Amino acid sequence: MMHKDLDPRDGLEPGAPRTPKEAPMADQELAPTGRISDAVHAWLDGEPVAEAALSAAPREVAFWKKVEVETTTRRRMVTPAHVPAQILAKLPDKG
Repeated sequence: MMHKDLDPRDGLEPGAPRTPKEAPMADQELAPTGRISDAVHAWLDGEPVAEAALSAAPREVAFWKKVEVETTTRRRMVTPAHVPAQILAKLPDKG
């Protein structure tokens, strides 16, 4: 059976440092694409903000509204009553 080495550092000497060009995408830092406006920061802090100021940043406002919906939903989640008993039943006895 043939084995293909999928190491992204193919062709490098063992122990050779990797250059940023060779780093996998997940390891690379991405520069911020923009700055969140002061109006959005104020809105997130609960301060009154003019609607016109928020309409200038529709993507950011939509994102944070989506985050709020998701976190509200997750705050209401509870573990079903039978799950802790199942977990405890699977743990080995201490002796």
